[in-house]
Amino acid sequence: MKKEIGNVLRRFVNICGCTLMILVVTGPVLHIIDGIDNAQLGIITICSAAAALSSLLFISSEELHGASWWGREILCILINMAITLPLTHFAGLWHSASGMIVVMLIVIVIAFGNHLIEFLFDIRTAAWLNKKIRQLR
Repeated sequence: MKKEIGNVLRRFVNICGCTLMILVVTGPVLHIIDGIDNAQLGIITICSAAAALSSLLFISSEELHGASWWGREILCILINMAITLPLTHFAGLWHSASGMIVVMLIVIVIAFGNHLIEFLFDIRTAAWLNKKIRQLR
């Protein structure tokens, strides 16, 4: 359980950082936002925490494959959308349909980007384990 808390905290930092980078880059370019105030930053932090916690859906006693993984992924994205869209609208991060679509795309990009980051951490762990196994031989 201690390891999962560490994973959730790492995911939170990744998600919050990616969200802020995406908003800073795409906001002025797409004329969605001009800047982020303290209330909006707080809402982004709450949405990032909810997204990090929703990744706990992937905890399983056995390895997830195919439909079980995709089912949990879709459920995780739907939970994130249900939390993120109303909160970001309330905070004033979007006011039009195009703004809502951009927020939805950000949620999807971050969801799969988070899986990519987790995959890279797994590759690093596997390389470390393989090195230790070779040293034991």
